[in-house]
Amino acid sequence: GSETQRHAQAKVVNTFVKEILATQKNADVVALGDINDFEFSETARLLEDGGALWSAVKSLPRSERYSYVYQGNSQVLDQILVSPSVRRGGRLSYDSVHVNAEFHDQISDHDPQVLRFRP
Repeated sequence: GSETQRHAQAKVVNTFVKEILATQKNADVVALGDINDFEFSETARLLEDGGALWSAVKSLPRSERYSYVYQGNSQVLDQILVSPSVRRGGRLSYDSVHVNAEFHDQISDHDPQVLRFRP
């Protein structure tokens, strides 16, 4: 099913990022999208395996970690994952802009995710 496909895709992305990092240790890599799975899921774990990527949503307080609300349950389905060099030194700030999930009239059922980079 779709879970098997998500896991396979996560492994491919993780392997690709590891190949980049093996060639260039301090490469700035950002992977993002609607992974259609939770931040604590096997899909997320496979993406982060070996420290290749880190989910920026973890920088938010737990109460703000959501990009989608389904039947009153807030969830993180949309992720921005970064390589260690992007995360290092506090060069980024992450936000989930709650303009859709909390309202009845929506442009999308997912909230936009924003990652800001500081010099």
